Amino acid sequence: MEQNISVINGLLPVLTAGKTGVWVCDNTSGQLDFKNDFFNVLGLKRLDIEFSTLEQLRKALHADCLPVFDEAFSAAASGKTTSAVYRLSTQQLETTFMPAGENSVVACTVNKTAMQQDWEKQYRTLVNTLFPNFIFVFDENFHYVDVITPDGLRLFHTKEELLGQDARQYYTPEVSELFIANIRECLKNNKIKEVEHHIELHGSRYFYQARIVPVDGDKAFCLIQDIGDRVRRMDELLTQRQRAEESNRMKSALIENMSHEIRTPLNAVVGFSEFLVNELMPEKRQKFIDIVRNSNNLLLQIVNDILDLSRLEAGLSEFFFEEVDVLTLVMEVAEKHAFKTKTNVRLLPDLPDENIYVHTDANRVKQLLDHLIANAIKFTEKGNIVIKVEEDTEHLTFSVSDTGCGISRDKLDVIFDRFEKLSRFTQGTGLGLTICKAIVDRLGGNISVTSEVNQGSVFSFTIPYRHTQIDTKKSIGNTRELFANQRKKVMLVETSPEDMKNVTDMLRKKYDVIEISDIEKIVSTFILDQPNIVLMNMETVSNKEIITKIRAITPSIPVIAMTTSDFYHDQRWALDNGCTDVISKPFSPSRLEEVVLAFVV
Repeated sequence: MEQNISVINGLLPVLTAGKTGVWVCDNTSGQLDFKNDFFNVLGLKRLDIEFSTLEQLRKALHADCLPVFDEAFSAAASGKTTSAVYRLSTQQLETTFMPAGENSVVACTVNKTAMQQDWEKQYRTLVNTLFPNFIFVFDENFHYVDVITPDGLRLFHTKEELLGQDARQYYTPEVSELFIANIRECLKNNKIKEVEHHIELHGSRYFYQARIVPVDGDKAFCLIQDIGDRVRRMDELLTQRQRAEESNRMKSALIENMSHEIRTPLNAVVGFSEFLVNELMPEKRQKFIDIVRNSNNLLLQIVNDILDLSRLEAGLSEFFFEEVDVLTLVMEVAEKHAFKTKTNVRLLPDLPDENIYVHTDANRVKQLLDHLIANAIKFTEKGNIVIKVEEDTEHLTFSVSDTGCGISRDKLDVIFDRFEKLSRFTQGTGLGLTICKAIVDRLGGNISVTSEVNQGSVFSFTIPYRHTQIDTKKSIGNTRELFANQRKKVMLVETSPEDMKNVTDMLRKKYDVIEISDIEKIVSTFILDQPNIVLMNMETVSNKEIITKIRAITPSIPVIAMTTSDFYHDQRWALDNGCTDVISKPFSPSRLEEVVLAFVV
């Protein structure tokens, strides 16, 4: 029996490494001789559990476990090797007792509670490594049995809230039925099943894949993985495909429409040029010359419209923003078109008494008015065409109303689409209003139409506006000099009031900070205030339309994305979609100033 002690001593390093504590009890004195760092090996010291005699150990045992412990110890004292499982405080221990001579017993003890915790920790590490998301364990009735999540991952509900609950209260009926059917089929056939589903929460949609694995015959492991990125990439690919197909369709439509629109004036140019060669009568020659001249003008308009729309949609058209005298601009356009109206039609400007100045692109506003007035003249046989300008606190509204033939209701929804024409017999490409919409979008405004058949139409467009007092003695060309000595402007776009105040406090000593929390006002404020740099939170950066509009206005103003994520793909996404740089929150004042100074001289 003393051989048992010799074997144990030889295996002591291995037993210690395996978290097995060893002690020898002197049956006469009851004193315990610990052969290794028993209490640390078993994790008992951190729980303040210590003893040095058999009696102290027995007193520390759970009362229900004392008979089991005594029976196993007595058997070992009688020369038999046996084992016992018992509770010591909050820990469950298992001890193998072996005889060690006439008056001694050797015991090898493991802490089953600690081993279970270690196993769970290793299992959780494995889960973290293999499964980037989380695991739900369901019974066949779709009730939560367990929830396993990687460290640091927070679900929409806590584990305590979910355990024992019917999962149908968290999923839609359709998704619930899908889960239940697949869980039951999985348990019945002992086969792995896969389910892809989405949930709606807080106004957002989240996409997941669940791999269902049978466990213990009546439970199912559901390995849940977030597939939102994959779904978004698929949506983007589908959108790109649809755009490519639409582009191909539009190309075919362009060729079909242009072949007709170009051939008509081109036939006139070719045909009447031939007539001019042989015609000697001055009256007829002049008539032919007028026809050729008008056809040339129409051809030029068609080519210009096609090129203008192409450059606008590709973001290649340049816009030059300056302080514009609105009343002077409108009068210049009205005077140009006044002689083009028919005999029974009057062109009437309806303008405010006081002059108005707006920061915009004068040539583009003229282009808009030219298109709208030309259309009104084309379709108005008698009555008035009125050009009106109205101002409010945030917008300047230009409208062109006529008393012409009007537009039918079925055309109102498509009037701004390409190649839409009120009449097949009127000259034009059907691109004018499409160009107008593209220009207004770039100016940060909106365009609309109201109309009644045989009553007339009203076309209106708005551009961002803020009432300011301008020294009319200063020329528009000197606007840049007016602002040359001002402090640099930082436009701060932030939806969190706390972050807005924090960043503003960091910047206000050296810069004029323009605070924007309303996403709808970003583009108009950008146009009106002309910031030197834009700081924008990642939530707003994710709205591609806003960045696209800013980049369409100017590609040179720095746009810095402020993100709470250090993930490479988030930063890469921001840079690929028009941002100049990325700064991660939280950042220090010195770090913020470093970024701003890198782009604002």
